[in-house]
Amino acid sequence: MPDTHHTQEPLPAFMVGYSLDLTHRIVVGIRAANTGAARAIAHAAFDAGTLWDDTPDRPLLYDNDEEIDGQTVQFDATPVATWPPAHESVLAAKLRNAAPRLLALARLIESRLPLATMTGSWHPEALLTMTLTVGQARDLRALLETLRAC
Repeated sequence: MPDTHHTQEPLPAFMVGYSLDLTHRIVVGIRAANTGAARAIAHAAFDAGTLWDDTPDRPLLYDNDEEIDGQTVQFDATPVATWPPAHESVLAAKLRNAAPRLLALARLIESRLPLATMTGSWHPEALLTMTLTVGQARDLRALLETLRAC
């Protein structure tokens, strides 16, 4: 539903938000003699701060926040003179959302580079050339513009 206003005065500004309770679920792979031993290994790794290290012997299989069922969204609104700068969580979300595009770009660039066996003896400051399509260049610029504040 769009905001409408019949005078020339600007509409007042509000910060509007909501909160939902979440549970943070982590699942790691652990080899152990039995379930009790597996839980003990996980607990010790948690206490040591290494549970999330994602190693071949203890792979990180799941790491996500899950909404708790049965919640109703309740919005709150606070009038403000101007909106504050975005919280660092917004910048982190922008980076997470951009990560697949950045990875795709890095893979594209890597696919167009000369083979590593060819460049192994080259001077590190030697210039390499590659080409991008106009569309790829536009996508890169749009991505960088999205990330400019990060």
